[in-house]
Amino acid sequence: MKKVFTILTSVVLVLDILIFGTISLDVGTMQAVNTDISCTVQDIKNLQDYLLAKPAEEELEGKSYDMNNNAEWDVFDLCSMKRKIMNNKNDETNVLVAYFSRTGNTEKIANHIINITNSDSYVIEAAIPYTDDDINYSDSSCRANQEQNDSSVRPEIAEPLENIESYDVIFIGYPIWWSQEPRIIDTFLESYDFSDKTIIPFCTSGSSGISTSEQNIRNLGIQIGNQLSGRRFSANATEETIAEWIDSLSY
Repeated sequence: MKKVFTILTSVVLVLDILIFGTISLDVGTMQAVNTDISCTVQDIKNLQDYLLAKPAEEELEGKSYDMNNNAEWDVFDLCSMKRKIMNNKNDETNVLVAYFSRTGNTEKIANHIINITNSDSYVIEAAIPYTDDDINYSDSSCRANQEQNDSSVRPEIAEPLENIESYDVIFIGYPIWWSQEPRIIDTFLESYDFSDKTIIPFCTSGSSGISTSEQNIRNLGIQIGNQLSGRRFSANATEETIAEWIDSLSY
C-alpha cells in the first residue's frame, strides 16, 4: 500500500510540473543534489516517462537518475534535473543581475536571483548617493520627489558597467518610487546597447505593481532585443517563490 501511495504521489507531482512548469523543493533537498551527475533534456523526458509509467524510448538500466542519492528515482530527481539544466543554460547564456537598492530591499531579491541563476551582479549606484532625507517622500521637495516628477531627469551613475557585451540576459531590479522606476534606472538603460539582449525587470514595493515601470522602459525609445514580463516582490519574498518565477521564464 505504501508503494502505491508513493507512486500516486509521484504521478501527482509530475503532473503538477507538466501543468504549471515548476515545483518548489525544500532547501535540504536542493542542497543534497549530486552535482557530479550530468543530464540532458532527453534524460528529463526519460525520467518523466518512467514516473508516469509510460513506455521508455530507450533502455534506462544503469542511468544515473538518482540526483539526491536516496536510492530511488522520484519526482525530486526530476526537479533537480530541470534545475541543473537551467543552471547550465544560464552558464552558457551569461546572465547578469543589475540592480539599484537604496534601502536594501531590492538587494535581498537580487541576491536570491543571483544564487538561483548562478549569475554575475552589478550594483547601480548613484554618483551622488541618496540620503535618508533624499527619499523622505513626505517632503514634497526631497530629491526623490523632484526626480520622479520630472521624467527627463537622469541621475549620474557612479561606476559604469565595463563588460555589458558579455551578457545575453539581464535582470534589472529596482524599488518602486511613486509607482515608477527610479530615474537612475532610466540612466542605466539609456547608457548601453540592449538591442541583442533579453531584459527581465523585477521590483520591490509594499503595494505598487511593476506594470507602469515596465511600460516606461518600453517607452524610453531604446532598442531592446526582448523585454520579458517582470515581477513585483515584497521585501521578504522567499527564494522558493523567486525560483518558481524564474522557472516559468523562457529566456
